[in-house]
Amino acid sequence: MAELYGINLTTHLESVLAEFKAKETIYGYPKRKMYLGFPEVDFSVDFHGRRAETLLGPASGPHSQMVQNIVLAFLGGGRIMELKTVQILDQLEIPRPCIDVRNVGYNVEWSQEMRLEDSFNEYVTAWVLLKLIEELEVLGIPKGNPFYDTVFDISAGYDLKGIQAPQMHRWLSEFKNAGPAIRGILETLPPKFATLKKIDIEPEISNSVTLSTFHGCPGDEIESIVEHLIREHGFHVIVKMNPTILGHDRVGKILHEDLGYKNIELDPQAFDNDVSFDEAIAMMKRLQQFAANYKVNVGAKFTNTLVVKNNQDIFSDKAMYLSGAPLHVLAMKAMHRFRTEMGDDFHVSFSAGITKHNFVDAVQCNMKPVTTCTDLLKEGGYMRLFDYLRRLREAMDNAGCAVIDEFIISQSDETELSRAGVDNAKRIVPALVENPKYHQEANYKIPPKIDSHLELFDCITCNKCLPVCPNAANFSIPIGTMKVPITNYKWLNGRFEPTNGETFVLTKKNQIANLADFCNDCGDCDTYCPEFGGPFIEKPRFFFSESSYKRHNNYDGFYFPTSDSMIGRIEAQEYFLNYDPERKEYLWRSLQVEMRLDSENNFLSGSVLNGLLENEDIDMRSFYIMRVLFDGIKSNPDDYTSVMLLGASE
Repeated sequence: MAELYGINLTTHLESVLAEFKAKETIYGYPKRKMYLGFPEVDFSVDFHGRRAETLLGPASGPHSQMVQNIVLAFLGGGRIMELKTVQILDQLEIPRPCIDVRNVGYNVEWSQEMRLEDSFNEYVTAWVLLKLIEELEVLGIPKGNPFYDTVFDISAGYDLKGIQAPQMHRWLSEFKNAGPAIRGILETLPPKFATLKKIDIEPEISNSVTLSTFHGCPGDEIESIVEHLIREHGFHVIVKMNPTILGHDRVGKILHEDLGYKNIELDPQAFDNDVSFDEAIAMMKRLQQFAANYKVNVGAKFTNTLVVKNNQDIFSDKAMYLSGAPLHVLAMKAMHRFRTEMGDDFHVSFSAGITKHNFVDAVQCNMKPVTTCTDLLKEGGYMRLFDYLRRLREAMDNAGCAVIDEFIISQSDETELSRAGVDNAKRIVPALVENPKYHQEANYKIPPKIDSHLELFDCITCNKCLPVCPNAANFSIPIGTMKVPITNYKWLNGRFEPTNGETFVLTKKNQIANLADFCNDCGDCDTYCPEFGGPFIEKPRFFFSESSYKRHNNYDGFYFPTSDSMIGRIEAQEYFLNYDPERKEYLWRSLQVEMRLDSENNFLSGSVLNGLLENEDIDMRSFYIMRVLFDGIKSNPDDYTSVMLLGASE
C-alpha cells in the first residue's frame, strides 16, 4: 500500500492498557523482554543538558516514525530517540520494496514517509503517550522514577532552502515549543481519562537536531544550515557525516580487500561530490566557535549510509544505500580519525551496524547516543534491544562499575573520561577488520525459503513476520482449526436452494493478518518469511477507516464500520457482514443477495438485491472468510489490533 496513517492518542492508550492488563504485552512486545531497569547499574547519560536513562535508541529510520514504533523502542530500552528525518519534500515516491536486510543491509528510503503535519502529530503523540504510560504506572515502575527519562532528537534535512522554508521553520519552532499541540492532543481524551488531561508535560519536546544532508551537499551549505538551526531556533546540532570522508581508495580497500565485499560496487562520483575529510574538519571547527557564541553544542554523527551502485535485483533505483556489518567498520574508522583530529572532548554520536555483539565496544568509545536500525529489522525486531543492555550490564558488572563513565574509564589506562573514550577506540577500531563477524564470508547467506507460496490462510505460522515489522503492522488472529462444509445456494423458483460446496479448512490455530494503515510495503517481512509471496501482500489487510479502505480500492481488505459489522473486498468484490449478539445471527450481503444465517451457518432467510438470474449460483466462500476473520478479531478484544480496529472506526 506504501502509505502510512497514524491513529489517535485515545486508541493507542486504550490498546496499551487493555493489552498489558490481559497479556502483559504492548503492541505484541512481551514483558519478559522489556527493559525495566537493572538496579545494580546506571546506564544514564547527559545529552545536551537532558538526562536519558540509557544511551541507546533507534536511529532515524523505520523504527522512529510512528507512535507505536517509538513506544516499542522505549520498551526495549531505547531512551534517545532519533526521530525519522523530516524535510520539506513530504510527498515522495519511494520504490517498493525499500529495505533489503537479507544479509548486510541496503535501503532506498531516505526521509519521512508521512506528510510533515502527520509526522509532527505522530512524534507529539508518542511523547504524550510515553508520559501517560509513566503517569498510569503501566509497567509497575513509580512515576517520577528516572527510568522514564527519554530524549527526542529531531532529524532534519536535506538542504538550506528546505530547512528555511516556512513550513519547515514552523514545524521546528512548534516542535521545540509544543505546549499548544500537547494540550490539544490531551483534550481529545474521553471523560474517563479526564485526570490525564491536566498532567504537566514538558513542552520543549526536543532541543537538538541531527542534521542529515544530501550526498553531494556542499560544505558551505551544510555550515549555513547548522548556523541557521542555531541562530533561528537555538538547537544543539549534530552533523551526520558520510563514510565517503575516508576517501574512495581507503573505503575500497576496507570493503574489497580487508573485508572481502568484492560484490559491493562503489560510486566514484559520490566521493568526488561529498565533503572531504579536511573540509569537514575545518567546517566543524568553525561551527564550534559559532555554537559557543550561542551557548549550544555541535558534534558529529558517524555515519550516514554509504551510497553504492545497485547491482542486485531488489530495488529499481540505480543507487542504494549500504548499512549493516561493513558500514560499522567504515563508520568506526571514520569516527576515530575524525575525533582524533577534532580533539578528545568533541561530541560524537554513532549509528552504523550496531548489534548486541559490538554495542558494548561502542559504549566504551564514549559516544552518545549509540543508535541502531538494520539489526532491528532482523528476527526479534525491537526485542533485540534488550540484549544490548543485558550485555552492557554484564560487562559493567565484570568491571565492577555502576555507572557508564566509570565503565568507560575502567577499560582504559586514562583517568579522564574523554581521553579514555579515545584511548579505548585506539584499541577497538583497528581490530575490527580482523574480526570475522564483519567479513563477507559471515554476511552473505540469505534467509532460507521453502517450496511453498503464501495464501490468504494457513501459512506455516512461524510468526517471524510479526516482530520484524517496525510498525507492528503484522499480527496474529486466534481463529482455531476448523473443517467446515460450505453450503452454497442456487436461485430456483424464487427460493434459495442449498447446494454442496467445497470444505472450508483451517489447519492452523492462528492466522497472520496485516494492519494496512501501518504497513508501508517495505518488504522486510517477506525477507524473513520462509514462504514465497510476502505476508504484507498475501495476508488479509485490515484498514482503520472507511476513507482509507476506499482510498485503496485496488487492494482486497476489510474494515469495521462498527464493532459488530465488517465490510470486505475479496477478489475485487465487496461484501458486508453484521452480527446480532442477542440473536446470535449473521447478516451477510453481497452485490446480489442478502442473507441471515445462524451461528452454525444455517440459512434463516434471504432476499435478492440486484440482478440474480434464475438457476444462478451463489458462492458462499466469501461469507466463511469474513466470518472467521470477524470472529477471530472479536474473540481477542484485548489485543492492540482488535482495540484499534474495533475502536478506530469513523
